[in-house]
Amino acid sequence: MVVRRWAVLLLCGIVFLGTALVPAMAEEKAPIKLGVILELTGFGAEMGIEGKQCAEVAVALRNDSGGIAGHPIELQIIDGQSDTVAFQSAAVRLSGEGILAAIGANDISFSQAAGAEFQKAGIVWVDCGGTTPTIPEIGDYNFMIPVPDNDQGRGVAAFVFKKLGYDTVAIFKDIGSAYGTELTNYFIQYFKEFTGKENPVPLVLTYQAGDVDYTSQLTKLRADAGKLGIQAVILPTWPRDAPTIALQARAMGISLPLVGTDGVDTSALTEVGGASVEGMVYSTHFHYENMATAQVTGFVDRFMRTFGTPPGAFGTMAFDAISVVLEALEKNITDMGDAAWSALSLAQKRTLLRDTLTTGTFTSATQTIKFNSLRQPQRGLTWVIVRDGVRHFYAFQPYADYAK
Repeated sequence: MVVRRWAVLLLCGIVFLGTALVPAMAEEKAPIKLGVILELTGFGAEMGIEGKQCAEVAVALRNDSGGIAGHPIELQIIDGQSDTVAFQSAAVRLSGEGILAAIGANDISFSQAAGAEFQKAGIVWVDCGGTTPTIPEIGDYNFMIPVPDNDQGRGVAAFVFKKLGYDTVAIFKDIGSAYGTELTNYFIQYFKEFTGKENPVPLVLTYQAGDVDYTSQLTKLRADAGKLGIQAVILPTWPRDAPTIALQARAMGISLPLVGTDGVDTSALTEVGGASVEGMVYSTHFHYENMATAQVTGFVDRFMRTFGTPPGAFGTMAFDAISVVLEALEKNITDMGDAAWSALSLAQKRTLLRDTLTTGTFTSATQTIKFNSLRQPQRGLTWVIVRDGVRHFYAFQPYADYAK
């Protein structure tokens, strides 16, 4: 009986000790917190909501595989309300909530409003959708993930000449927006370089975003195209302008090929343009049919299973931004060791992340990305074609194809 009692007491002690140790042994590591500010309401909500979804998929995929060295990843998401003041206020708020980095914005004004506050706080900010090349000039904690307009202008010029075989084109220039004006200027500059011609764009047709009647411009195009040797029309426009121009051009009997840029990459192209945009090609940042890597396949599959539709190009830039930041953090923790990294102050972790992003090459996004000295990404362009009313993947143009 005595022996049996001691055995019971010993067993109880072991059970108690085991129970006490389990929480400590299985204790979860401190989470890695990232901020997200996107346009979830207001005029930019379509792109912002998809960006939020893509960011969530990026984190879900990482957490499913154990997070970063066992650290779970948490997103702190704030609605930027398609408003500069709201973006600025959100950045101030997130700066005090222990985040290591933040991503977001689909417009230069929103990106720089947030970026200025994160720069003051010494926190990495990665622009997701603004393509103006000056966005990172706010400071050394500011980065951008989509192809900047200067590179896109050069890439489109190279593709039009080298791949499509055109050396004389007309272009529609939106003088009412920085996007249309600057991208047009970049294209003309680099098209001269690639073609070796003094005036390969002899017809520049000006308009302002949102115009609904292009009769004047198209009448001139129809009258002058033959004598000027125009082979195609370049459309660096906002979403609804290109299909409206296409509709009116076809109605006037103009059958010249149409080439667009990333601003046309929305459902409005085919919904508004219909048959008039059939065969049109355009440059953008991503297309889900280009399953170039296992990361892309996993991302697209998870997104479609979760949301029922494929991810779009600008939403996917949020996936890329999160992926690159997490890859840089993983490198830091792996190189230092988890204990040493965890012992760093929050400010030291943020600075180390900035430095790693500045110098590293990252393969976890939808394509390999390295930032240049201006913290712009060196990445290729994706080309899409409209076939049977659907936007399909057409070609991938590597960065080396058009880089200086």
